[in-house]
Amino acid sequence: MMKKALLVLAFSGVAASAQAGALINEGFDNLGDLAGKGWVIDNAGTPGGSTPAWYQGDQSIFPAQEGAANSYLASNYNNAPVGGELSSWLITPEFSTAMNVIVSFWLRADALAGYSDQIAFGFSNGSTSLTDFTLEPAFTVPTGEWTLYKAHIGPQGADSTARFALQYTGPADAANYVGVDTLAVNAVPEPASMLILAGGLAALTAARRRRSN
Repeated sequence: MMKKALLVLAFSGVAASAQAGALINEGFDNLGDLAGKGWVIDNAGTPGGSTPAWYQGDQSIFPAQEGAANSYLASNYNNAPVGGELSSWLITPEFSTAMNVIVSFWLRADALAGYSDQIAFGFSNGSTSLTDFTLEPAFTVPTGEWTLYKAHIGPQGADSTARFALQYTGPADAANYVGVDTLAVNAVPEPASMLILAGGLAALTAARRRRSN
């Protein structure tokens, strides 16, 4: 009975490990490819802006965090008219939340005295409706270098899904230029599953050693 139980733990652990890994890995090499992959870009700010909500990065302002110099997405103060409010959304494709999920992404703003750029981020239950996203408070994006951020959502159930969104926000008159690069969504086994994997494989190794003696 003990040997059977140990083997079940080992196989359970391997199965949990096999489900882990990258759900989304986007370097923003080509803005034109995003819609076909399930990404959504939406400008919900004050109407009348002269630039798209998100567009291919401008390497003359700063280069990408990784890859080709313009392989990132950018947004700027011209998303809304003078006196307007920014609300430029970048929404990921839908992904599973059956396991723990960690979203990582890089942000950078262009330094210009008297101006700053604000980003908020959060999750929906798979919907693309902007009102369905629960966002963390907006924060000022650092200038001078790319900065890595991570967001976490715990397992929501076997058939559950989510989307992750970035919102460029704040008064247009106070903003300047911001970039996002290298956004990844990764499924991570729960600690219990990881312990099962470690314990199960150790037991399986011990059982093999006993057979060889």
